[in-house]
Amino acid sequence: MRLLIITLVLTGSLLAIDFSTRYDVDVGMFGKVGHADVTLKEKGNRYEVELVAKTTGTAATLTNKRVETYISRGIIVSGKYIPETFIKIKKTTRKERIQTYYFDHQKQEITLVQDKSELVTQSKFDAIAFKLIKKDVLERSSERSILPSYNENDVLSSYLNTKQSCNAEQKEYSLLAIGAHNDKKDITLSFLDGLKREKAASSFSKDTGNIYNLQVKPVDKEDETIDVLIAFDNDGHMKEAVLGDIFWIGEVKATRVYHQVASK
Repeated sequence: MRLLIITLVLTGSLLAIDFSTRYDVDVGMFGKVGHADVTLKEKGNRYEVELVAKTTGTAATLTNKRVETYISRGIIVSGKYIPETFIKIKKTTRKERIQTYYFDHQKQEITLVQDKSELVTQSKFDAIAFKLIKKDVLERSSERSILPSYNENDVLSSYLNTKQSCNAEQKEYSLLAIGAHNDKKDITLSFLDGLKREKAASSFSKDTGNIYNLQVKPVDKEDETIDVLIAFDNDGHMKEAVLGDIFWIGEVKATRVYHQVASK
């Protein structure tokens, strides 16, 4: 699910217009395991883009109803999206972690604030009732630090800035962004054409526009490189994404089930 989240936040749309989209995520033998909603809003020179990914059904039960939310807010300068704040929220029925990144582009510095909360079960012996009493207690913690390195993009602003960076002329785009885990993994988006596109097209439905390959190289060199094929419609919005057969669980696929573009 995490790799498909990176796919969605990187390539949800290569057009700078307001939109709201939902993708269903299906895994071979398990069927639908969740969905992801992506929205982009612009007002004047400001923007906000958000992705919310939720597990459903059996997957929700196994992951304690896990929900991941990614939010980027900032300004638009000469068509470029410049983040001021990037937020990552991971929440289950008993835990929540909120990571907020504050960008100081002038100082080339990023401050990270991490807030964690968790329901912890504590036991206490009740001498009067002569039994063990269990009670959930909410524990909170907060940490503030400055990141050791600076990057001008988060993973959401990065995809908004790729609309002219990965195409027939510029065929590869290296993802370097806060939230993309690129300090540990090499992530590259490639534009497919010719025979490579023709071969990849067989994995998708008809009326497909541009096709890309998202490649993630593992931290451990002994592991296999992961490739995700991504298909767009002719308006430049992502329709489908496919991660090939994984061991015994089968194919992982994200399919667009709702899409609305606001007219400007």
